[in-house]
Amino acid sequence: RKEKKGMDFSRWREFVADDVPPKRRQAKKDNIKKIDHVAEVKNVQVGERGLGGDGMELDGGNGREALGSTGLVSDVSSKKLMNAGDASVTEGGAGVAELRGEGMQLDDGEPSIAAEINAENTARLAGMSAEEIAEAQADILNRMDPALVEVLRRRGREKSGGKKDEGKDKSRQTSGPRKTAKAIPGEHLTAGEQSAHSWKAWSERVERIRSCRFALDGDILGFQSSQEQPDGKKTHGESVAERDFLRTEGDPAAVGYTINEALALTRSMVPGQRVLGLQLLASVLNRALHNLHKMDLADNVEGANSEKAYDWQAVWAYALGPEPELVLSLRMALDDNHESVVLTCAKVINVMLSYDMNESYFDFSEKLINKTEDICTAPVFRSKPDVDGGFLEGGFWKYNTKPSNILPHYGEDDEEESDEKHTIQDDVIVSGQDVAAGLIRMGILPRICSLLEMDPPQIQKDYLVSILVALARHSPQSADAILNCTKLVQCVLKLLDRQGSTEIHSSMIRGVTLLKVLSKYNRQTCLNFVNNGVFHQAMWQWYLPAYTLKDWIKPGKEQCKLSSAMMVEQLRFWRTCISYGFCISHFTDFFPVLCLWLSPPVFQNLSEHNVLTEFSSIARESFLVLGALAQRLPLLHSVEQFGKQDMGVPGSYGEMWSWSHVVPMVNSALSWLHLNDIPYLCSLINGQSENTTHTPEQSCLVLLISSVLGMLNSTLERISPEGTPDSRSYCLPWIPDFVPKIGLGIITNGFFSFSCTEVVGHEEQLPSRGVSLVQGLCHLRCWGDVDASLSSISCLQRLVQLSCSVDRVIQRATTNSSEHLKESKAGLAGKILQEGISSLWHNDLLNFLTSLLPLISSQWPVLKNIEMFGRGGLAPGVGFGWGTCGGGFWSLKCLLAQLDSQLVLELIKIVSAVPEGLVTLSKGANSDNVTNPFANASERISPVLGVSLIAGPGQISTLERAFDILFQPSVLKCLKSSMHCLASQMKLPKTFEWDITEDEYQHFSSVLNSHFRSRWLAIKKKNPDKHARNNSAINKPKVPETLETIQEEMELTEVVNPPCSTLVLEWAHQRLPLPAHWILSSICCSDDADVSRAGLIFLLGLEAVSAAPSLDVPLVWKMHALSASVRTNMDLLQEDRSKDVFEALQELYGKHLDILCQKYYRSRSVNNDEVVRSVATVEEVKVISTHEILRFKEKIHESYTTFVESVVDQFAAVSYGDVIFGRQVAIYLHRSVETTVRLAAWNALSTAYVLELLPPLDKCIGDVKGYLEPLE
Repeated sequence: RKEKKGMDFSRWREFVADDVPPKRRQAKKDNIKKIDHVAEVKNVQVGERGLGGDGMELDGGNGREALGSTGLVSDVSSKKLMNAGDASVTEGGAGVAELRGEGMQLDDGEPSIAAEINAENTARLAGMSAEEIAEAQADILNRMDPALVEVLRRRGREKSGGKKDEGKDKSRQTSGPRKTAKAIPGEHLTAGEQSAHSWKAWSERVERIRSCRFALDGDILGFQSSQEQPDGKKTHGESVAERDFLRTEGDPAAVGYTINEALALTRSMVPGQRVLGLQLLASVLNRALHNLHKMDLADNVEGANSEKAYDWQAVWAYALGPEPELVLSLRMALDDNHESVVLTCAKVINVMLSYDMNESYFDFSEKLINKTEDICTAPVFRSKPDVDGGFLEGGFWKYNTKPSNILPHYGEDDEEESDEKHTIQDDVIVSGQDVAAGLIRMGILPRICSLLEMDPPQIQKDYLVSILVALARHSPQSADAILNCTKLVQCVLKLLDRQGSTEIHSSMIRGVTLLKVLSKYNRQTCLNFVNNGVFHQAMWQWYLPAYTLKDWIKPGKEQCKLSSAMMVEQLRFWRTCISYGFCISHFTDFFPVLCLWLSPPVFQNLSEHNVLTEFSSIARESFLVLGALAQRLPLLHSVEQFGKQDMGVPGSYGEMWSWSHVVPMVNSALSWLHLNDIPYLCSLINGQSENTTHTPEQSCLVLLISSVLGMLNSTLERISPEGTPDSRSYCLPWIPDFVPKIGLGIITNGFFSFSCTEVVGHEEQLPSRGVSLVQGLCHLRCWGDVDASLSSISCLQRLVQLSCSVDRVIQRATTNSSEHLKESKAGLAGKILQEGISSLWHNDLLNFLTSLLPLISSQWPVLKNIEMFGRGGLAPGVGFGWGTCGGGFWSLKCLLAQLDSQLVLELIKIVSAVPEGLVTLSKGANSDNVTNPFANASERISPVLGVSLIAGPGQISTLERAFDILFQPSVLKCLKSSMHCLASQMKLPKTFEWDITEDEYQHFSSVLNSHFRSRWLAIKKKNPDKHARNNSAINKPKVPETLETIQEEMELTEVVNPPCSTLVLEWAHQRLPLPAHWILSSICCSDDADVSRAGLIFLLGLEAVSAAPSLDVPLVWKMHALSASVRTNMDLLQEDRSKDVFEALQELYGKHLDILCQKYYRSRSVNNDEVVRSVATVEEVKVISTHEILRFKEKIHESYTTFVESVVDQFAAVSYGDVIFGRQVAIYLHRSVETTVRLAAWNALSTAYVLELLPPLDKCIGDVKGYLEPLE
């Protein structure tokens, strides 16, 4: 900043009209290309803002700039910026030249060449009739190459009405990795969406916000009319600073401000105007965020109403987009000399990074999940589909901007060379792709460090630390940048220095949160914090002398609230360290304070002082910490086998907790199982939940019980792990006395209800009420708000896991059981305990599973609409700031759907645990459905398929369990049987008389499971970064140590849980959530014939049982999958079974195609609304509005004609006139296919001279009429 490198404003007079004579300006124009490249690119933004400006003000000392008369970009140029790939910062002087050529006026009033050409073309078209225009168009099309015509058409559609500069060519658009187009929401579109009306409509919605005017409180006042637009010499941006400076009476905000005018005020010479502009931006962004939060996820459905009066989604996308350059303005304002400007700027950045919304999401996720893993908030987009992947969507996620762009100087050896490459315009481009990355690249971290060193006001500290937390959650590279910033972490630690005071500030709480977030990225970072005393300094509140609950309540509710928030964050920081294997020995130091929160208090005292929620939060986190400690226990009986407690665990495994500490902790947990003694929970057991309103206290207590159950389950896992091989024959020598106590506590305290026959004669031993906690939680899940639903589903999941763990431990201890276990088996409760808890509450289990299945079926169609245009969101913000309705993937509803799906898999796993398998037990569960033996199979398969569409990053284990259920041999048998029923209904000539052996079922199950895991669940390996990260020391392999102790560590992994290396998940480098058509990958993405055969049988079976997600896959994708399968595996048609299945699928999809065609023609003769009401699927609603039902080029890929030509080549080369292959090729000649694809297929067939190899019309797919019209 001192040297002003690259900020050469010596030629600024070129851009000011009134100070430069026309002749001199013309000479300057001729010499533009001779200017140095670095200076020219950095002056592009000056050219954008200062062309023809007579009021431009530059203040070199403060880096501020007031906009000139054309401070707003013209409509044409702005529309151009809103289209991906159209706006590029090119080499040399092309950036200024293009801006001058986009319909703007030069300084001397002469129009540009592009404007003259456009005016001439418009005049010619105005003098031609419609027939003459059509004739001229036909003449042009005949003379030009069809491929070139298609390219020009696509470019025209992408421009959305903007005018393209003729001097721009393709080479300049792709010149250089960082000189490419400015990234905007929706830049990386899927191939089928680039020409879709949805993208055009979205662009128009965003562009409309340019003229939207806002009040100071963020409300929308209206839109500028066309009469209010500037006529070339006068703009609102020119006079906004002057009129607000002069207007001291009346209402200064009466007419409102546009976003660009607010940004102009942030660069005013008057500090009050700068504060006004920043405050307006904060109000607008805050209002947009809260309105996005109120929107429902269903609003993301394609074709949503774009004429809404208050389109807050578009407001958010425009504000964070590349055109306003918001990040650059905020970074400049943060360097202001006035404290009020800096404070307001920090507030705007805090809102722009969606700090509050994101923290709310992460707070809930840490409450619900025992071993929490945070997800990076950096914006992402999908990689484009390719032909090798069968054009299937659902590619690997990528970051909006390359991680190397966040720190441009990172790892550069030649400092001078890196300075030449780094320009302000590069920073602007990166900020248009990712606002958080742009802020870090522009040097916000050193500025925050210097501000914290100056001891700012407390509210400013809060905002600054919040910004650091939001940036730390962005990506691993952002966390590295914070750790590498000199003295920044030390400045945060100074906030935690109480200097003898017991007062707690919110900045201290957020400082602990920052340390926790940074620790989660890397085990070595956490170890450094522990060794350097950071952990000790952050946990100061747990080193205080022991105190009573009365002492804690005495300071008042506000102090209790702050104390609770601080202790919760400290416990989460401790839990993070425990997960890495550190700080476990601190348990004895913290226990005097910890024991206060482990026993049930006198709830009346807490309710009187209104601090029950705060107490419950601390108690919940305390038990979550105990659950994490329990996971660090050695296996109970493996310790005896080794013969000693100290087994010489290597340092890489960290510390272990001792079993001597477990028994008192379990006894404290058991005291929380007496539900009737806990207010707000006894009403759930008494059946009063239907008549009472759900309170926050009730949700907090349910979450507390959930953490208690999770801690008990973690302890039982270390007695007898779930994944032990030969579990039936594996016996435990003895079990602790608290195991049957846990089982009896669940049975006798009203967690479950039992049938009447079981209770007869033993009413005194069981709760007399018929309503159980499970039923109350089910009602809470179905009818409560999001908070209540999340807490109830978490508690239910922990309860199911704990009951299964109790059964597993007790069943394995039947031989040499303890005396307490023998005594506990007396009476009815003991009988239930001996037979197994989970086997005797089938009523609750099946009723709850029945109520959950419709929820799963309704959730996945809504969630799949979140991902629009191949992106995780519509704005380059972070987390919630991706700009999707309701928060999208970052909404609590999405988190709830994922928890529902996990619980459904848990319940189905229990149901299918018997040897007969899933389908047999399903038929036995409901004896009423004997008439349709496959109905229950469909009811189980459909929700599991729905679960596969809901699972997000980090839920690979959930999908693995789903795949294990779907591809069981018993399920494949059921699907094979259903195929016979389908064949008889369709009256197929072949009724699948062949059989599949048991070995083949096992083989098909294995190959399908293996294929889908490798295709969809694999993590893309990152390329080794040549620039080593600051914590790279932990990644160096210790070859000698590993080779010497590999056998010992394999044995040790059965004794001690190995610590994790990171607690953070990245959206990038993985594929989840899956696309709706993921089941087609086995057909069109595999070269293995066995995988394709099994995939065909599986797909036909799903169609036969009418599994909902498979029905929702568009017909065009199914037809494409069949074509791709024969293109890669001609052997499929050589084997009888796969040939029959392939033909049956062709017949089935042909009938579906005929139905859609009939509905299209009916829609032309009757009211369209009646047809829409009769349509079965959403896809049909979209399809019947056009006769092109099979829109391969639009839906699959823009270069689909090349794929069709390759299919025809394969048909001509190896098919030898095979009828089934010919039918698949002939579908591209159907009238429902796009004209370009039909033409390409016809040309390829005629060129290869294989038209005569096509089957006769009566053997083609679908109705004969589909091939006779149109007449060509």
